[in-house]
Amino acid sequence: MTDGTIGKNNAFFRQLLYIGILITIGLVIFTQLQFFVGSFLGAITMYVVLRTVLFRLTERWNWKPWVASLMLVLATTLLLSGLGFLIFEVIASEIPNVDTSKIVDVFNELLRRANHLLGFAIVPENIIKGSGGTITKMASMLLNTTYSFAANVFMMLVILYFMLLHARTMERSANRYLPFRGHSQQVIRSEVKSIIFSNAVGIPLVMFAQAAASFLVYWALGVNNAVFWAFVTAVCGLIPMVGTAIVTVPMGVYMIFDDSVWMGIIMIACGILIVANVDNLCRIILMKKISNTHPLIVIFGVILGIPLFGFWGIIFGPLLISAFLLLIRIYYKEYRLLPPSES
Repeated sequence: MTDGTIGKNNAFFRQLLYIGILITIGLVIFTQLQFFVGSFLGAITMYVVLRTVLFRLTERWNWKPWVASLMLVLATTLLLSGLGFLIFEVIASEIPNVDTSKIVDVFNELLRRANHLLGFAIVPENIIKGSGGTITKMASMLLNTTYSFAANVFMMLVILYFMLLHARTMERSANRYLPFRGHSQQVIRSEVKSIIFSNAVGIPLVMFAQAAASFLVYWALGVNNAVFWAFVTAVCGLIPMVGTAIVTVPMGVYMIFDDSVWMGIIMIACGILIVANVDNLCRIILMKKISNTHPLIVIFGVILGIPLFGFWGIIFGPLLISAFLLLIRIYYKEYRLLPPSES
């Protein structure tokens, strides 16, 4: 073996050792700061949403960068404070007052009739009997994961401020160290913006619209704890195919068997014709900003995101999966692993 080959091998192994050290230190940092991963993702998301406004203020209207950054951070703080108040003070306060026993009694009776008619148990009765508090427990669990909300929001705002303050420098550094060049970088920019608007803006907006529509229906029909049920309806709206019908149809059936036949029929009709179609209406209105995220990405993203990020997982879970799929697509395109006709 020549000296040149030995030198190349030594350089290769030194590079591997260097990469190994970097990965090890990175894992240690990630493990210790895992709690604030949601803050970092939130800051990136808000930066992409606010960067156009920032550059307009600083480059067209000649605002000082720190003034523009501070104003945008304060506006974000007000928005998130309103969201936090709605979640903790309004929805969480209704959970102890929610009584699902009557609904469970009606479905127990329906189940007994169906079992008697068919001669076998469709669903074991003990499952229904033990499900009385399932909805409230799930809602409480989702809200309990947001008790770290304040700490994460604070760190997100701090990170966001410095990202906005040094926006151009940060973007130049990111472009320099990205492993992609030319057209791939342009694709990443446009796709990332589309993904963030679709998940970080589109999902919360659709949830809010479905919650508002379902609240008006529940309030008009005299449903108790309308705000709580509107929140549950909005969360269930993330589930593909069935969506909001998980709440509105059983509630309508309960009303029918509770001697409020017309109210139950109106509830089911409004749930299917109005509440369930709010999603499509929002996408038509915001067609240019919100891409059509696949429903499976949304549902698996929420399942992935809530254990990782708490309430933030509703947004960041689908965002994480969408970004992962985008990177796979860019990788195949960058290194020409696809036939020209498919690239």
